Amino acid sequence: MTTQKAGRPAGKTGQAKVLDNKELKRVLNNIAGKKENRHAKRNTAIVIMSNYLGLRSKELAALKVADVTDADIIKKVLRLVAAYTKGAKHRDVSLENTVVVKALQEYLTERRDQDGIAFNLDAPLFRSQKGSAFSPNAMVRVLGDIYKDAGFNDASSHTGRRSLITKLAYAGIDLNSIRQIAGHSSIATTQRYIDDNPHKIAEILKSV
Repeated sequence: MTTQKAGRPAGKTGQAKVLDNKELKRVLNNIAGKKENRHAKRNTAIVIMSNYLGLRSKELAALKVADVTDADIIKKVLRLVAAYTKGAKHRDVSLENTVVVKALQEYLTERRDQDGIAFNLDAPLFRSQKGSAFSPNAMVRVLGDIYKDAGFNDASSHTGRRSLITKLAYAGIDLNSIRQIAGHSSIATTQRYIDDNPHKIAEILKSV
């Protein structure tokens, strides 16, 4: 009997599914379309930060409100301190993407309305139903459940990182820049995240 690491569902390659833009839109529409989902804005922000910034589950779970906002303004840079990251190495992540800013603004507006005078910059950015911070493993499950609910059973908490890295690679961004965005220590690690796409390769060869 084989075992698998949390967040990496078994498949033909053992790798989490890479979402294209249409599939990511389907996931976000599925979240927004569930009127009974009182965590819709939270879950939208989690998926956006995973797919647009490549944040790991551990990093998403560790974030505090103060990491992304000063008062009413979304910060331009998210400083992931060493305690948040894999390998205990800090990195800076830009928060200037308009999709990311919108998702965070809408979620934090809802949080302020819910918390009132109890709104606290030192509180966890993403809270569980019990109101506490997620553990890394709980965040893995949250992302997996979100994707499964949208019909992507082969997607996992690694899907956002793989999708971002693959999109950047096929957009022609150099691997060292992608490595820095992903927070990898080596380019070899970054290369393993890139999804093989025969259709994209065929298009490239047509233009040679």
